[in-house]
Amino acid sequence: MSARVVIRPATERDAPTIAALSGQLGYGADEGVMAERLRRAAGDASRIVAAAELEGRVVGCMEVAISEAFESGRWSEIRGLIVDEAWRGEGVGAALVAFARAWTKEHGLATLRVRTNEVRARAHAFYERNGFTKTKSQRVYDARLDVS
Repeated sequence: MSARVVIRPATERDAPTIAALSGQLGYGADEGVMAERLRRAAGDASRIVAAAELEGRVVGCMEVAISEAFESGRWSEIRGLIVDEAWRGEGVGAALVAFARAWTKEHGLATLRVRTNEVRARAHAFYERNGFTKTKSQRVYDARLDVS
């Protein structure tokens, strides 16, 4: 890598770039929606959205959040990690994971978890290279509710 990756909290100013990055993985969100999501995240101490800058521009992002379940306790989880297609393989993702590990420890948690879609083979290899171990496979089911 030719330059140093800088990880910092994302702000509403990052909304256009983060919305575009999300689109690279098929998660479309317009800038206004993303700005609102970033605003809500900034006010929640149990999570952080981090931006990764390289050569002065945002080339990646990630959300890390504390989760808790009655049967298994507390852990932190990478809910989303995206690196711009043009910058993959340059250490940006590894820098984001290192940040997530440090954030997890700062919050007194011993487990950092990540979930990734079964079809993302490159992501699986990336996480394994970065010290994650596959612990289970599962299916996700959604029920759409009429909230009007």
